[in-house]
Amino acid sequence: MRGLELLQGVQRHRALGGQTGREAVQRCQELVAQLGPAWRDWTDKAHLLTWNDLQRTPGDFEGHCRLLERLLGRIQHLEYRRCYLLKTAPVIAERCWQVEDLGRLRGLSIRAAAQQQCPLELRIQLQYLHDRLHTDADRPLHEALTRLRHELLRQGEPGIQPTQLYALLTPLIDSRIEGIRRTLGH
Repeated sequence: MRGLELLQGVQRHRALGGQTGREAVQRCQELVAQLGPAWRDWTDKAHLLTWNDLQRTPGDFEGHCRLLERLLGRIQHLEYRRCYLLKTAPVIAERCWQVEDLGRLRGLSIRAAAQQQCPLELRIQLQYLHDRLHTDADRPLHEALTRLRHELLRQGEPGIQPTQLYALLTPLIDSRIEGIRRTLGH
């Protein structure tokens, strides 16, 4: 499903855009090239226009979030059509929204870790996402959330680097997206 590929790619672009290192910039550029075919095949060209703007401003967290919300809305619409035709219950879009919560947590965490101290506004958003995700967390996610709480959400200087957060949370996101793909039979 192209929507999953775009969801994963835009989330990664958002996370990498919160980092300033040369490797993150290079990986952003590689992502843009990798996603080109998927964007050309995507049904909503307005999403492509937004994506083109975000390529020039990879640090635009809110812009990425707006695009991801629109992508998720489109995925949900497509799933409802699919379920109507196959007479099945929808489950994919809900799982994609959960992946977006984790992706948003990754993006905000990376931005917070780049600060001398996690700003209160970020801390509130991170705590909210942390608590939402913690409710139904499997063991790997629970361990990652515990580390995040101890090394980022506590008072004082963050004890974890943006690149470490990317490495900590990305495999969890990828495994969830892969699980959705398996559900779809891709």
